[in-house]
Amino acid sequence: AAGLLGLGLDPGDRVLLRMGNRADFPFVFFGAIAAGLVAVPTSAQLTADEAAGLLADSGARAVALDPDLDLAVPQGISVITSDDVDRWVAGGERAEHDLGDPDRPAFITYTSGTTGRPKGVVHAHRSAWGRRPMYRGWYGLDEGDVMVHAGALNWTYTLGTGLMDPWTAGATALIPATSVTPDQLPLLMKRHDATIFAAAPGVFRKFVTPGKTLDLPKLRHGLTAGEKLSATIDAHWREATGTPLFEPYGMSECSPFLSA
Repeated sequence: AAGLLGLGLDPGDRVLLRMGNRADFPFVFFGAIAAGLVAVPTSAQLTADEAAGLLADSGARAVALDPDLDLAVPQGISVITSDDVDRWVAGGERAEHDLGDPDRPAFITYTSGTTGRPKGVVHAHRSAWGRRPMYRGWYGLDEGDVMVHAGALNWTYTLGTGLMDPWTAGATALIPATSVTPDQLPLLMKRHDATIFAAAPGVFRKFVTPGKTLDLPKLRHGLTAGEKLSATIDAHWREATGTPLFEPYGMSECSPFLSA
């Protein structure tokens, strides 16, 4: 937070994150929110032109840029590198948390744009508090749990379920780096005593095959979202782990029922 404010940013300014799954991401994301800035996480899979479009649309005054990703940053917009983040963390300079109205914007996520131009969705500071019913209603999440989430950090499913919620609840968040392949996930879960595993159905499909058994003694269950879970994947997961998969209804699923 102190490092970001040292760039001359003012409360309410937007900081765009163009980063993959790396430790810099949560440092910048939460640092921006603590400083009263607005974090704008974006997909690392966007092309440079697509990312430039979101940069212009968001009006961000700073960009946290992954060294592996391209982006032409206009003059006057600060660029934050991994070296900057390392220096800020090592320096230990502190900033007072910018506390205020819980309805203030905390971060903005963009829709995928599958039905048109991507749209920025503003999440208030209170959204972290408003997520609490899912701890019991979907996750079964408690203090001391180890949540492994195999998604991209910019995705609200990963950012919320995999990072914000475990930390809020006093659990451990473990998010694999971009270099981790799906077939390596079971070993990762076993080494870190994962109690809950979350992913999209397509990820489960890649490492849960018929007749396969996974040795995950601490695992209680899995969470799935992002696309429809097939009965086949569900059955293969139960056979492999002996645990259930829990699938939620999100806003996309609820809206037709509410409208009807």
